Amino acid sequence: MTFRFDGIIAFVSDVGAAARTYAEDLGLEQDWADDQHVQFHLPTKGDPKGAWLLLHPATETSGPQYLGYFGVDDVDATTARLRAAGFAVTEEPNDAPWGVRIASVTDPDGNGMTLTAPLADH
Repeated sequence: MTFRFDGIIAFVSDVGAAARTYAEDLGLEQDWADDQHVQFHLPTKGDPKGAWLLLHPATETSGPQYLGYFGVDDVDATTARLRAAGFAVTEEPNDAPWGVRIASVTDPDGNGMTLTAPLADH
């Protein structure tokens, strides 16, 4: 049996606006788009095209989700860039006892994510 992570869907109110934010502010590379969806490469450890992130129009039954942990080069700079792009910062950058710099944000549609980077002295 094979079990692996392939991708995630984020439900958003405006796919075009979300796509611009995810491309410009997170630096994700677009795979494809149609009239209602945009899909990006979602780099995973060791594989720049390891998974996908699909932006999907929100529905009456969809709600904000937690998208997971995302490794970044600089937690503080990424948090500042995302705040300026309209993300809410739900946990300010701080050093976690397990050896990472960490912050949490939500995109303009309320989808949450955690940003991490290893601390140099761990």
